[in-house]
Amino acid sequence: MKNLLAVFAIMSIAFSSHAFPATFPSLSGKDLNGSAWSAPAAFPGERTLVLIGFDEPQQVLIDSWIQGMKLASSQSPIAWVEMPLIENPGMFMRWFIDTGMRGGIRDKETRARVWTAYTDRKAFLESCEITTTDTITVLVVKRDGTILASEIGSFTEAGAKRLLKALEVKSRADKNR
Repeated sequence: MKNLLAVFAIMSIAFSSHAFPATFPSLSGKDLNGSAWSAPAAFPGERTLVLIGFDEPQQVLIDSWIQGMKLASSQSPIAWVEMPLIENPGMFMRWFIDTGMRGGIRDKETRARVWTAYTDRKAFLESCEITTTDTITVLVVKRDGTILASEIGSFTEAGAKRLLKALEVKSRADKNR
C-alpha cells in the first residue's frame, strides 16, 4: 500500500508540473539605447513576437525572421522585440557586451527593439519550456506572460503562418481575399 501511495504521489507531481502552459518569466533591463524595459508586462503589444538568440552567430537566424516576416517595415502590424539571452556575467561584462552590440547597430529604432536579458538562463529556459540553445526560439507572448506559440530555427513560411495565427495578425494573402 505504501508503494502504491508513493507511486500515486510521484504521478500527481509529474502531471501537475505540466498542467500549466509555458510562461515567460518577469525580467527587466535596458535596451541598446539605454531605455528601461520590463517583460512581459511592457512588451510593445498585447501579443508580442519575441526573437530569442543564445549566441552571436545565431543573428543570421534572427535576421531570417525579421526579413521573412518583414518586421522592419514601417507598415508591419506586428509588435516584436529581439532578445539576446545571456547568463548574467556581472556589471562590467554587461557594459562590455552592450557596448559591443550598440556599436554594431547604428539605427536607434533597431537598438530600441534589442532587449538583452541578463538572467538565470536555466530558469528562463525551463519557464518557457525551451529545450535547446543550439538554435534560436521565436515566441508569441501575451503581456501576462502566457506563451501562445513557439518556433525554432530559421524562418519558414509554415512557421510564420503559425505565429501570425497566434498573433492574430492576418497575412497579406488573407487581407487580399
